[in-house]
Amino acid sequence: MALESAVMRSLTTWLSSRGPEVAQALDQRREAICTAVTNRLKSTFSGLLADVEARYGGQYQQMTFSRTPQRLHRLLLVALALQAPSVLQREIEWSVRLLLRHGITQHHIQSMVRWYFEAAQREVALDDQDRDHLAALEEAILATVYAIGDETSS
Repeated sequence: MALESAVMRSLTTWLSSRGPEVAQALDQRREAICTAVTNRLKSTFSGLLADVEARYGGQYQQMTFSRTPQRLHRLLLVALALQAPSVLQREIEWSVRLLLRHGITQHHIQSMVRWYFEAAQREVALDDQDRDHLAALEEAILATVYAIGDETSS
C-alpha cells in the first residue's frame, strides 16, 4: 500500500496488539455499518449498474450494493484478526482491478470505502488510538484504489 515505512510499522504494531479486538468490535456492529453504506450507495449512485440491472431483470443492483460493503467488512476483519495488512492490500488490488473493468470508477470505490469507515467510526466505540489507526488503514486503502486507478488509466 502507499504507506511510508514508519506508518506501516506503527500500523503493524497496532494490528498485533489491537487487531483482533477491533475486528470483534466492528463485527458486532456489522449490520448497522453495512446497511448505512448500502443505503448511501443506493441513494448516491442510483444509476450505477442500471444497464446490467436491465439485462438481468431484477435485483442485481440491490444485491451488489448490499454485498459489496459486506465483502469490504469481511476483508477488514480478516486483515485485523490475522494482523495482516498484506492480505488487505492484495485483495483490494485484485477487487479494484476487477471493478474498474466493469464500469465501476475510482470515485465509486473510494466513496464506498469512505462511507464504510465513517459508519464504523460512528457505530463502534473506539479509543483515540484505534480511531487513528483505522483512519490510517482507510487512507492506505484509498491510496491503493487511487494507484490502481491511475495504473489502469495510463
